[in-house]
Amino acid sequence: MAEHLHFYPSDEKVLSLRPRVFFSGLINCDLTWSSDIHRHNFCEIMYISEGEGKAHIENEAFTFKTGDVVIYNTGVLHLEKSMSDHLSILFFAVGDLQIPGLPNGFIIPADAQPVIESGRYDDVLKSFLLNMVDEHTNKKTHYKAISTHIASMICYYLLRLYDIKAENPTHIKVCEQAKKIINANYHTTIDLDTIVDSIHFSKHHFVRVFRETVGMSPMRYLLNTRLSAAKDLLGNTDMPIQLIANNVGYENALTFSRVFKNNENISPTEYRNSIRSYRDHMI
Repeated sequence: MAEHLHFYPSDEKVLSLRPRVFFSGLINCDLTWSSDIHRHNFCEIMYISEGEGKAHIENEAFTFKTGDVVIYNTGVLHLEKSMSDHLSILFFAVGDLQIPGLPNGFIIPADAQPVIESGRYDDVLKSFLLNMVDEHTNKKTHYKAISTHIASMICYYLLRLYDIKAENPTHIKVCEQAKKIINANYHTTIDLDTIVDSIHFSKHHFVRVFRETVGMSPMRYLLNTRLSAAKDLLGNTDMPIQLIANNVGYENALTFSRVFKNNENISPTEYRNSIRSYRDHMI
């Protein structure tokens, strides 16, 4: 007896991804391998096909193993090194990512775990990446279009692993407006009332929508923006702590230092020294 089944898609909101693929490749190395510390103006995605290693991401260490995916959002400072006799990595880089609720160039929230197990999608992700490398190696007809679609598929599976959904367009627009206001004014004494007045939204509704869409409260996003700017100044300039505090929205160094240590578990001075020591060690 024959069985004939039809399965129809539901009315799920469709998230349109049109990533630009910059490159793909593979790494086969031994225990001595280590990359230089660096950052990109694109998103880089690595799949660990064999072995173990360690990634240092914004001065925090993460271990990875066979079957893991490592994601570097745009602008994230990072390096990798091997921790096994044989380490094999498949990787690719994409730009022009515009995922609702996330900064441009981000595929996961800034506070999400950058290393995740591929789980049930292990074979799928590995196959996609091998296909992408094959397309870029052989450059047959339509290889650019094919590799773009492969990159989209990988990104969709990663969004599924992180359970990132398509959001309400109106909510996305409001949150993007709010983030632009915060990004442009984090160095001032901006507060929640200032943001709400600028976007003409009720405070209670806005806080709920922002938290649901972005994954954190507006004030947490403001704090993260200030801390990110502060870490950049601490790591890349000799600017005094007081001046850095002023540049990221704090009137005095004591308040800034307390907030920084409460969130980073290290003082601004200790953070600066650790970055310099880390760079000296890698030279």
